[in-house]
Amino acid sequence: MRIDDAFSLNIRSRFLIRTQFQRPRTSDDAQRDPEPWTQQTSIATARLWFSGHVGTPRLTWLTQLAVAERDFRDGATSPIYDAYIDYEAHPQLSLRAGQFFVPFDRLRTVREWALQLGERPRPVQEFTLDRDVGIVAYSDHAGAPNSPLAWKIGMFSGGGIHRFDQREPGALLVARVELRPLGDIDDDVEGDLARRTRPALAIGAGYARHINSDRVRGTTGTLTTATFDVHHFAADLVFKWNGLALQLAWLHKQADEVSQQSTTEDDTAETIFSRDGSGWVSQLSWLLPVPLEFVGRVSRIEAAAGTEDSWVTSAEDTGLEVGAGANWYFNGHKMKLQSGWLARSATTGASEGVDHNVYLQFDITF
Repeated sequence: MRIDDAFSLNIRSRFLIRTQFQRPRTSDDAQRDPEPWTQQTSIATARLWFSGHVGTPRLTWLTQLAVAERDFRDGATSPIYDAYIDYEAHPQLSLRAGQFFVPFDRLRTVREWALQLGERPRPVQEFTLDRDVGIVAYSDHAGAPNSPLAWKIGMFSGGGIHRFDQREPGALLVARVELRPLGDIDDDVEGDLARRTRPALAIGAGYARHINSDRVRGTTGTLTTATFDVHHFAADLVFKWNGLALQLAWLHKQADEVSQQSTTEDDTAETIFSRDGSGWVSQLSWLLPVPLEFVGRVSRIEAAAGTEDSWVTSAEDTGLEVGAGANWYFNGHKMKLQSGWLARSATTGASEGVDHNVYLQFDITF
């Protein structure tokens, strides 16, 4: 709804109906019977977006609410996912302030309604920086309207979203650069649904310094009683051409000190570890001349030496992820039927102890 050049309001919504069958991994005991399959059918996610501009088209705003139960992770009590304003101060310089994705790695900042498989890759879930409250300066074409270079630099609170508690002061500093040598590319949307007649390429890298991080995954996960100063690194590549789409990514997380001594409420000393490590992702898809797409993924995570034993064991037991899917697009990513299979197993590639997840979902945005 556009009232005049000084004001506009847009309302959109999205819901995802999902049914999945899952069989958890079995223990290493060969005498145990396989775990039984389980089924879950639900409205996996439901979102509402309100957006527009105020005063001038150069000043825009957006609020996203997540209202499905599955969206309330990490003990969240607020439905607010995104809430920010964006101001184009110059054709080559914009500012964004509020709560939104930290512009660190490409595979996490891909729009949630534009994913090709039912879950984001395991390394992205583990080492990403997700959403936070802060401010970012950025340019999609640095220095000139046709420049192939894009950059982002920002400062965030470091606490992640849905934080209403008092905490030790901290910060999250982030910088990212992207090179698009073949021209503009929709690298925040997975797949090549436009079946580009000319190839498109984006190469990106990011660095973040997290000061006094107090969550097990940086800006997500449960709180810890210790704080860590952490370095984050990312490198990624997106290529699209004639229905073919390739995504590659590498992520790394390393704290200055792997462990710290902490005191519990009953004055008991304990050692708290940072979940350090690295991971890589490879995802390839092909869209047929009809709106049918096939996609495959392989990813792997590896825990850093010296971290907590349970984290090392988890990475070894379920660190290899293999997935495949088939998608039918009725209206691009705005209306699609998706089916797929995701499996997580030991990084050794052993066939025992595999966690299987098979799903069918209908995703619609309107």
